[in-house]
Amino acid sequence: MLLTLRKILDKHRGKFEKGGFLEKFYPIFEATDTILFSTDEVTESGPHVRDSIDTKRIMILVVLTLLPLYFFGAINV
Repeated sequence: MLLTLRKILDKHRGKFEKGGFLEKFYPIFEATDTILFSTDEVTESGPHVRDSIDTKRIMILVVLTLLPLYFFGAINV
């Protein structure tokens, strides 16, 4: 069944790519294809994500978010 679905998606891919009459629906087609099947694209090297938010900052936000819930639960018990 999956092989049949793969063939159907590959058969209609050209209609959704640039120049096809369903070009404006390409994001929906690509999302469906990615959800159903894994992509064959791989990175050449490991991903490098660098941002200003480190684990300590994220975890303090988690703790601050959970404090009201903790107090509400402690009062109601």
